Amino acid sequence: MAQELFDKVDELDNVIGVTNKQEAHDKGFIHRVAAVYVFDTKGNLYVQDHVKAGLLDHSVGGHIAKGESYQEGATREAREELGISDPVELLDVFYSDETYTGSNYRHMFGLFTCTPNPSWRFKPNDEVHSIFPMSIEDVVKQMNESPQSFTPGFLNTMEQFIKIKSLNLSLDLGSYKNA
Repeated sequence: MAQELFDKVDELDNVIGVTNKQEAHDKGFIHRVAAVYVFDTKGNLYVQDHVKAGLLDHSVGGHIAKGESYQEGATREAREELGISDPVELLDVFYSDETYTGSNYRHMFGLFTCTPNPSWRFKPNDEVHSIFPMSIEDVVKQMNESPQSFTPGFLNTMEQFIKIKSLNLSLDLGSYKNA
């Protein structure tokens, strides 16, 4: 099976080459990913219990294929992971350094939101076994109390989400990131 190829980018999101997941993560090459915060009609965020990582994660997340736009990748991932065909809305694109975890993960994140049609129902699948709704306040509280329970990417996108939405919440990851 051929390896999936990704655009290798710099911290300003300029394409500077091609890489694959293994190489990018081993060598710390910056590459593109999409995260989609999926909300229920009450405003709760669906949190994914990430099976492979054993950590709590974005509602939807995945790598952007070489030549694919953030919008195309986020839409594809939402369909593949949660069976959502509703539009996803771009909030921001930003650099996310996750090397504080001891890994070489450096991503350029496209952060999206989506509130699917109320008739949508999650069906467990090969990629996602379970999701559950949480208020943003509860997510942030739990992140502050136990950041190691979350993927580093989710911690970084939540930090950005709070800024973008000007939420009156504080995510304090300083000691975790500087450990």
